[in-house]
Amino acid sequence: MSSLPVKPQTARALAALLALALLLSSALPVPAGAEALEEGSEGEAVILLKQRLFDLGYYASLRNLNKRYSADTAKRVAAFQFANGLPADGKAGEATLAALYAPGAIKAPLPPGRPVYNTRPDTAALFTPPGLPAQDTEGFLQSAGQPFVYKDREGGYWLYVSAALRVEITRYYQSAGQIEWFEAYITFKEGKPVSVAAGKDGRSYREPLDMAAQAGAVCAITDDFYVYRVKNKQRPGIVLRQGEVKASRTYPQDRSRIPSLEILAMFQDGSMKTFASDAHTAQEYLDLGVTDTWAFGPALVQEGEVPRYFYSDDYRSYREPRCALGMVRPGQYCALVITGRKEGSRGAVFGWMAEKMLEMGAVEALNLDGGGTAALMFMGEYLNRGQWHQDSRAESGIIAFCEPVDKVSADTLSF
Repeated sequence: MSSLPVKPQTARALAALLALALLLSSALPVPAGAEALEEGSEGEAVILLKQRLFDLGYYASLRNLNKRYSADTAKRVAAFQFANGLPADGKAGEATLAALYAPGAIKAPLPPGRPVYNTRPDTAALFTPPGLPAQDTEGFLQSAGQPFVYKDREGGYWLYVSAALRVEITRYYQSAGQIEWFEAYITFKEGKPVSVAAGKDGRSYREPLDMAAQAGAVCAITDDFYVYRVKNKQRPGIVLRQGEVKASRTYPQDRSRIPSLEILAMFQDGSMKTFASDAHTAQEYLDLGVTDTWAFGPALVQEGEVPRYFYSDDYRSYREPRCALGMVRPGQYCALVITGRKEGSRGAVFGWMAEKMLEMGAVEALNLDGGGTAALMFMGEYLNRGQWHQDSRAESGIIAFCEPVDKVSADTLSF
């Protein structure tokens, strides 16, 4: 993790999280038309019940999913009821259905034979750049003025510190797993990530570095590339950008679909939360105070835990270059970018990413578009590209981490 420890949450951050928890107390509503279910019941409601039990870890597989409420279904419902302090009668009545979809529903214990992912790097050196000015307890410069910028491509460490923004990026490598990755920590004194589009029409493509430079981004990552799905007549997911609805067609929640179009939503106060692909309409997100949503998936961390389905018998994925964004707390974020398709780095599976993001301190995190799309930028450079190969796929948008231009000199942000 970052060489700067995560500090205790301030009163302001705690208040924001409490407000968000109250706001989202019905974020997982009982499906419309839900009725009591018991052994012998059949229909789509039984499938929804089984899918929710799978998400919570009470099913190890849904490969033989059917519409019948069997004795085995009742056994799994009873296990959920027991864990959640309900009468364990195996019947999915009103109280059980409400508990199933309530935030904080108690999950099944982690399976003893679950996959084990090695997320440790070969080395984990701590960096202390020469000439680093005095910092306050949150890692910002103690006095206003020129930001401190440090770049060490060979050593794999980059740092930007001002009185209002801190960006720290470290490159790691693991020879046993043949994987190279970048961990980025971004902390604002006041602020949050910004969505940057390639053009006003919302359908243009541009070089990501050009978008980062135009926005004055200190650091940036690529996003969900939803415009690609629009242009290819695919459902793009529920997409908001700076309070405007850009796309509103999605799929019913389906863990096997890649991308699953699950959502990472950012609220006005900078807090983030993941949602199922069909949890809310675009208008409902706006009504909740969401300014931006990124639709891709899968969700890697939810409510401070790796989702149980990553440990199921069903959920395995192929290795690829990847990109993910997570929230440690409102105002503090982490990004993970993994290289692949090259000698020495084969990319990562989603389970590895999920455990790494949790290790990085994320309480909510989403996998974004990967493969040739994934890019990490810092002060005018691609970090996950070679120093002499600074090119990337033209894309429709990025997620930028900036500070107001009036707080720094134009020379500092001129790449």
